[in-house]
Amino acid sequence: MSIVFAKLGISLFALVLVGVLLFSKKRLTPWLETKDTNGFLLTGWVMLRLVPFIIIYLIADFEPTSDVNGFWDEGSKASIGQIVYRDFWSPYSPLYAYFLGLWLKFWYSPKMIVLTMVAMDGVALWASWHFFRSFQSKGDFLFKSLLYLLLPGSLVLCIIGAQEDVWMWLFVILAYLLRERTVRVEWYAVVLAIGLLMTKAIFVLILVPLFILEKQKIRFLIPMGIVGILSLAILYPLVGWEFTQPLDEAQTLRAPNIPSILNPWFYNEIGVGQKFWNWIGLAASVGLACLAALRLRNSDFRIMLSRVWVVLYATMMIVQQSAYSNYIFLFLIPLVFYIIDWKSYTQVILLLIFNVLCVVHPSLWWRLGMPCYMTPSDTSASSQLLVDYVIQVSIVGLTGYFIWLAYPKKKEAA
Repeated sequence: MSIVFAKLGISLFALVLVGVLLFSKKRLTPWLETKDTNGFLLTGWVMLRLVPFIIIYLIADFEPTSDVNGFWDEGSKASIGQIVYRDFWSPYSPLYAYFLGLWLKFWYSPKMIVLTMVAMDGVALWASWHFFRSFQSKGDFLFKSLLYLLLPGSLVLCIIGAQEDVWMWLFVILAYLLRERTVRVEWYAVVLAIGLLMTKAIFVLILVPLFILEKQKIRFLIPMGIVGILSLAILYPLVGWEFTQPLDEAQTLRAPNIPSILNPWFYNEIGVGQKFWNWIGLAASVGLACLAALRLRNSDFRIMLSRVWVVLYATMMIVQQSAYSNYIFLFLIPLVFYIIDWKSYTQVILLLIFNVLCVVHPSLWWRLGMPCYMTPSDTSASSQLLVDYVIQVSIVGLTGYFIWLAYPKKKEAA
């Protein structure tokens, strides 16, 4: 349980710093208006990402654990030319392991995996400035960037957990920024296709609402189809149907989600683990995202994407039985920079609580043996299990709250 208490301690310390920042906002924001954006973002990244990395992994010589071991297995084998899905198992898209393998050419160590995640998080934050800058002042954005870098949901999951979920947000906004610069739908589609090949299968979900809103649908589909056909033409002769390995992730039971918290109250009679839950989750998350996108079809793309992204992936986090709370890292940037009203004490306090719970729960749940509660009495069989179940319910409830915040109301859509 030491890692649980370590994550909790780091999270609480980070929240103290967040509190100091929020208390100083009125004085800090005008000062930030005078700063060079790129220089300040680089300084913030160095102080709140690179320096913690150096302290933890170089000075304290802490060895990466958890998901990093899996990433290391993939990246190290890809770096020596082994074939993904055939020579090693991977739940990720085909280019993911090879991208990690390129970084390992510079430093052949699991710690390089963490440094890769740290670098990509910095790139995602920098790209987000160019994405949000047209309707946020520089001072406001830089202030929120400090909050983002300090929030446990990004700080701990990036430095300790070495999660890659923020890459998906990076690719979708890079696609938009390229389209804005070139006015070419084709390049927009190609970058989205590369994003799918570089990250996870769930990246495909955002393509559904984007396609629905796209006016030049044929020009959007053709480049993606070409990339897809070329990918299959390379993969199938090498690995056969093994390229479907990432789809196996949907069969992995995790928590917290709606099925995991409802199951004990229905005495394990709701079919947890059955495939129909995956289809329900898929329909709920994509369907809600498409409805949100249609409501925002006349809005600025950045507003639409920020809201739809949170609605889609936050919903997925609690309806898909294979999802878990690390997915907060997937939608934290648009949540912090657009959805949350930082003047609202309620929203801010709930966001801070949400961050801590999402960071701590995966480690706690795993160390408790990944419990699946079958009856109401199971949830209170021990004090630790009761804490776990209460955290699960809290995360699902808070996720629902942020989905509600992100979902466009009729007045907002108009």
